[in-house]
Amino acid sequence: MQATAQYSSGQQKQVNLDKHPDRCPICHHWIQALDTGPHWAVENDRLEIVFRCPRPQCERFFIGRYKVRSDVSPQTASFVFSESVPLTIETSKSDEIIQKISADFVSVYREAEEAELRNLKLICGPGYRKALEFLIKDYVIRLNPGKDEEIKRMNLGKCISDFVKNDKVREVAARAVWLGNDEVHYLRKWEEKDLQDLKNLITLTVLWIRMEELTEAAIKEMPAGR
Repeated sequence: MQATAQYSSGQQKQVNLDKHPDRCPICHHWIQALDTGPHWAVENDRLEIVFRCPRPQCERFFIGRYKVRSDVSPQTASFVFSESVPLTIETSKSDEIIQKISADFVSVYREAEEAELRNLKLICGPGYRKALEFLIKDYVIRLNPGKDEEIKRMNLGKCISDFVKNDKVREVAARAVWLGNDEVHYLRKWEEKDLQDLKNLITLTVLWIRMEELTEAAIKEMPAGR
């Protein structure tokens, strides 16, 4: 798509854009951003455009930032979308059960989410892997009082195989570790899997742990024999 940009030199020039932002950085909904008009370019280096969210519940203004494409003809400057600002960080909510089991998991996971939202793709994966380790070890320590020092020092994979008795938790957590290790090691073993697959497995681990806790609570509150 084409647009007219006001350059810092005072000139107006036609520029090519690859796209408009498709997500509001403030309300985080998928949108068709409204171009409000001003297009400011700093020579053939970067471009900023003021957009507005079309959702009646938001309607906030934000800036779309573009970087110049160097692989096209210089006849008309071409820019590719880079990011939208300001970014409002909206992380996942956790329930009281998981918070009680591992408050550190909740904190680390939220920081990894924030890194991902800020497009820090190289560090959010290791963050999710660290969050998983806090979740599993705090969960296992809760079930094995008196063995906390041993569990803290264990390799996470061995911790899961030796101490996690619930089949569902053990199987999904083990696979989450495989993908988590790919995020921190130089070579990847699961090249067909990505960050979203890791997050899905962590979510499944959380859900099975939560289900186990709710089941145990229901059995305890309603003993057989009445």
